[in-house]
Amino acid sequence: MRFLLAMVFTASVFLMSNDSTLKLSGVHLSSLTGLLMFGFFSIEGLVRGEFVLKKHPLQFPLFLLFAWAALSLLFSLMAPSKMVPEAAYGYAWARGVNGPSVRGLAFLIRLFLSVFAIEFLISSIDTPKRYFTVFNTLIIFYALACLFGVTQVFFHFALGVDIGNVVTYPNFRIGGYVGEPQTFGILIVSGLFPVIAAIKGEFEWVWFKRRTLKALLFIALISLVFTFSVSMLVAVVVTLFVFSGEIRKRTLLIYAIAAAALVVVFYSSVHAILMNKLMSEALTVNSRTLTWAIGYSAMMEHYIAGVGIGQLPLFSESISNSMNLSFVSLDFYSVRVNTLNTYLEWGAETGAAGLLIIAWIAVRAWRTGRARGKSEEYRLVKFAFGGSLVALCVSANSYGGAFYLGCVALALAMYVSGMMLFNRS
Repeated sequence: MRFLLAMVFTASVFLMSNDSTLKLSGVHLSSLTGLLMFGFFSIEGLVRGEFVLKKHPLQFPLFLLFAWAALSLLFSLMAPSKMVPEAAYGYAWARGVNGPSVRGLAFLIRLFLSVFAIEFLISSIDTPKRYFTVFNTLIIFYALACLFGVTQVFFHFALGVDIGNVVTYPNFRIGGYVGEPQTFGILIVSGLFPVIAAIKGEFEWVWFKRRTLKALLFIALISLVFTFSVSMLVAVVVTLFVFSGEIRKRTLLIYAIAAAALVVVFYSSVHAILMNKLMSEALTVNSRTLTWAIGYSAMMEHYIAGVGIGQLPLFSESISNSMNLSFVSLDFYSVRVNTLNTYLEWGAETGAAGLLIIAWIAVRAWRTGRARGKSEEYRLVKFAFGGSLVALCVSANSYGGAFYLGCVALALAMYVSGMMLFNRS
């Protein structure tokens, strides 16, 4: 049953959407699966008379992250200076679990489910056979997601028909079945490096031939390019640079030639979307950089414990007013402004201590991956899920809420579990 839930979670990672299409009562399926995991763990513990999770190097800092988020939320509820502004109670979106009275608790539960999912996965994926069964399941669902994206591209240009979520103004971008192109790009990036890692070596546990995996990589790259998400493309380039020693120079040259060919063929789109967007977001004040300014201002004002997990959007209007920023220039729902940078968001909501714990987790993950063994499986885990984590961490500079995403939890769990199984002296 434990392993079955691990498989269900792997599938649920790719069944996500920005709207309510692939949600149940507004909750992502990965979070619901995390809740099932916690329920099974609780019942199993009561039956056995003990509650045991497998120990691993990241266990303490992960639970410390949750504990500090809970403590900082409690501080924010007790501090008069951090009371939610009256105006926030009138926002159209501040209803249900987004209401000012429960939003912090709802996000704290989401964080707990993410942390517990990581713990449950590590405890459940405890043999090489199980590890590669999850790995292959990931590849299958990843392939389906990428095929949907490339089908969107084909239907649009060849048949003039748009399926799924497509943005046509001011330029064509695909959002897959997810909704927003950048979010679809996150899913594509999360599975890109496991595919590349499987291509690099011959593994008896991998169900797919290298020819099939190369075709999947080509499809994934097309889908990624047509999201035209600058942050995702930059994240992939940075990760390839970080792991350049793991990739043959010939392969890197082929990637470079293919990228150059795509730029030439789709020059107008590349110039209009990627270059202009990259330059404007880097060098001008726009809706994204304004959210960074708001997040930074909140972090500096509440640098010890933050304003409380999940609560930053409730304070955004009052913060922007004190900074003389106009919401007219922010293209968001009413005055709901999520900081489009996970680190600024986390720093603003949990303070400097929260950021230090995140840094500690990153250091512990790096130390866990230092080579003791030299097996091919170790190299696969390092590049596949170490690469995914680096790419997701880089891309998190352009969106909020990365710590609640199922793909982040799965990548971290597969990385730690793989290192414990294959990185042995």
